[in-house]
Order: sequence, then structure tokens, then C-alpha cells
Amino acid sequence: MFAPLTSDDLQRIVDITVDRLANRLVDRRLTLGVTPGARVWLSERGYDPIYGARPLRRLMQHEIDDRLATALIAGNISDGDAVVVDVASDGDSLTVSRNTP
Repeated sequence: MFAPLTSDDLQRIVDITVDRLANRLVDRRLTLGVTPGARVWLSERGYDPIYGARPLRRLMQHEIDDRLATALIAGNISDGDAVVVDVASDGDSLTVSRNTP
């Protein structure tokens, strides 16, 4: 049996997963920024004691990929934009929005 993942392990897994998503967005010239709070939120909610970090992929799909696709379709985000992912004010989900300077 494997040892349980530490919080540092989970943060590294989140970082790797976010980097992979950011690389996929390069074709659309989208720059992805994920706040430290959102990274912690993902590491806490994307972990299961039995399955480890496996649920993280599905969580990111639902919380980031799907929301990003919806924002692109709605025209709230366009090719070339900088996008920021943060924890919603209620703390129960993430928000994906255009980063305006």
C-alpha cells in the first residue's frame, strides 16, 4: 500500500495539472492564472483518502475547463485574454474570469 499524500505532494500535483491546462490553452493564446487560494481549494477538494489525487482531474474538468468553455462560448473570454481562476465568494466553487488590469 502507498503512503498517504502530503499537502506538499498535493500542491505539486495541482501545479502540474494546472501547467498542463495552461499549455493546452496556448493555441487559443489564453494565459491562465490560478490564485494560491484556488490552488489550495483544488488540492483539498481533489483528494480522496482512498483514491489519492485521482478525483482532481474530474474536479478541474468541472470547475475550470467547463466554466472556461462556457465563458468562451458566451463571449466573456476571447482568444488572447488573460484568465484568472479564483475561489468564489461562497467558498464552494471556483470562478473563471477575464483578468482586467
